[in-house]
Amino acid sequence: MISAKVLGVLVVAAAVALAGVFYSQRSQQHTAAVVVAHFPALMDQANQVAQVQIEVGNAATTLVKGQSQWTVEQKANYPASPVKVRSLILGLAELQRIEPKTSNPELHAKLGLSDNDPQSESMLIRLMDQNESEILAVVIGKQKPAGVGGNRSQYYVRVPTDPQVWLTEGKLPSGRTPAAWIDNRILGSEVGDIQSVKVVHTDGNQLRIGRKGETDNDYRLLELSEDEEVESNYSINNVPRTLQSLTADDVIPIDNIQLGSDPIRVQVDTGEGVRINVALFKQDDKIYARLNAANLPNEDNSAPAMDKIGVLEARWKQWVYVIPEHQYDAVTIKKTDLIKAKGTKPEPRA
Repeated sequence: MISAKVLGVLVVAAAVALAGVFYSQRSQQHTAAVVVAHFPALMDQANQVAQVQIEVGNAATTLVKGQSQWTVEQKANYPASPVKVRSLILGLAELQRIEPKTSNPELHAKLGLSDNDPQSESMLIRLMDQNESEILAVVIGKQKPAGVGGNRSQYYVRVPTDPQVWLTEGKLPSGRTPAAWIDNRILGSEVGDIQSVKVVHTDGNQLRIGRKGETDNDYRLLELSEDEEVESNYSINNVPRTLQSLTADDVIPIDNIQLGSDPIRVQVDTGEGVRINVALFKQDDKIYARLNAANLPNEDNSAPAMDKIGVLEARWKQWVYVIPEHQYDAVTIKKTDLIKAKGTKPEPRA
């Protein structure tokens, strides 16, 4: 005969087991709901997208697929970021439905989904095919992190013809202006390892940096006198590495801007025999960069890099780039900021 105490333990154990089964079923139901694609047909149509239209308030961005690349129409057809465009299309195709929310249009504004407010957070995205037929139209509203430590977000979305709002989850690239969609790599993958850098300031001061060795990843300050020593190796390495990863916040056709006549000039020599000349202008509270490429002759005066120079010149010759101020500051550091008298201790940081 089972004692009352043992019976009580069995009852509690059974209750815990039932609760576990119930929770597992609820969890499985929730998981099943999460993995339902919100736009299930889009994955099969992704390669048919030939144009992306993005409207945020009164601002419009149009991304157009050409024979070899995507371009940004509002930026004089400058190349768009291929990674970002693909991430948007596939991100919409992989957007997962979580649960329905309100279908009351009066509540749309609270979720960033208003149609009529130019100050609204809403983003209208239209995907079109090559015949300009609409593949998908969706309004993206407010977003919030999907979970702790993840890189996914939750988005309130609806289609323009339907007041029903859905909470969805996925990962969509941000970009509310045409400039946000340009391919912001300036030197790009075509530029090989930087071997040396010369910076000539408007007052005539020069800074020369070169690799420590052919296989060394570090750089050294050239033309260092016997009574001087380097104060910060990091700042020296930061000059060529900033140039290698130079990015654009915006692009402007060369015919649409008047630049000054006294820029800071940067000469970059690469291991592939290419010399890149960068002119940096600080005006109108912005930093502008103008680039061109030239051959760096070998000892026999041959020009092994002419094909690459042609590629770079074709990319740069029609454009002026707006670059971040922190990149300008890193590149235009002066020699006096990098050295100290031998034997002196570095100044304490504030």
